[in-house]
Amino acid sequence: MKVKVTLFMLLMVVAAGCTAAGNSESSAGEFSEPLSNQVEVHDHDTAAEANGHHHGGDHQHEHLDEATSTAEVQVVLVPSELAVGENRMAVGLLDGDKQMIHDAQVHFHYFDLADPAVPRLEQEVDAQRLQAPDGYTTIYAHSRTFDRAGEWGLEVQVHLADGQTAVERIGFHVASESVAIRPGDIAPSLKTPTLTTVDGEFERITSAWEPNPAFYQLSLDEALSSGKPTVLLLATPAFCQTRFCGPAYEILSDLQARSGETANFVHVEVYSGLPDPTVNDWALSPAMDAFGLSTEPWVYVMGSDGRVLYRAEGVFTPDEIEAFLPS
Repeated sequence: MKVKVTLFMLLMVVAAGCTAAGNSESSAGEFSEPLSNQVEVHDHDTAAEANGHHHGGDHQHEHLDEATSTAEVQVVLVPSELAVGENRMAVGLLDGDKQMIHDAQVHFHYFDLADPAVPRLEQEVDAQRLQAPDGYTTIYAHSRTFDRAGEWGLEVQVHLADGQTAVERIGFHVASESVAIRPGDIAPSLKTPTLTTVDGEFERITSAWEPNPAFYQLSLDEALSSGKPTVLLLATPAFCQTRFCGPAYEILSDLQARSGETANFVHVEVYSGLPDPTVNDWALSPAMDAFGLSTEPWVYVMGSDGRVLYRAEGVFTPDEIEAFLPS
């Protein structure tokens, strides 16, 4: 009799373990800290390697079982802030060798962690694969509206091109308000450097290897009062400190060549001490402060009335920006 009771108790423990493993409402402890998109030190070689810049469809989703996943994947959270309202949730993926994963189908499961002891599966959706035109930078994104501040979790389900799968969970915080200028706000009207104010010396106004003069004809305040939409890029091509920044400057140059007649294009450097930002200890430019930003790169699209229509941090594609410009 004693043997039967012991065996019964053992079976109950095994069954409980199986139930927990199969429960979609995962325990809060399973949501780990994501890798940051920000590089901690100003190391140009490290940043370039992380960005991969050495050389300058809908589907039926199959829920993955973490226990049978075969690939090692790390998740990088691209946005530096998430706030109540609409956000562009985006992640980058690194494989076991810390190389960027470019070809995958990714599915998001959002968990409400209002009660950390009982995570609640709140939404699941396919993430959109966004790749920079040079093919070296890829993120997986989704436009997500958060209705409450607090702690949230994201389960990232990954189908790799070689048939392997991975499931990773990250936790993140949603703030009650954004500290930065966001869609719906009126963009700050301020004077930014132009070619005229720096006597035509590009190295004082941009760290780009091949500067586009069209970006420095108008100050931001002049662009915003011109009656045209304005695209503003806050980026530092030579000193990018993020893992997933992409060729933002080159993308905007191509857009300007196509849409420069119907919209203004302005680039402002992140750091104020060009050509050598170390001279003032990497102090941010006044425009970064005015927009409430401390990370890069960012692209903003303002309408003809100066109101922000769209913003994106990190990698963005031409299609994202052109959707808000006159055709």
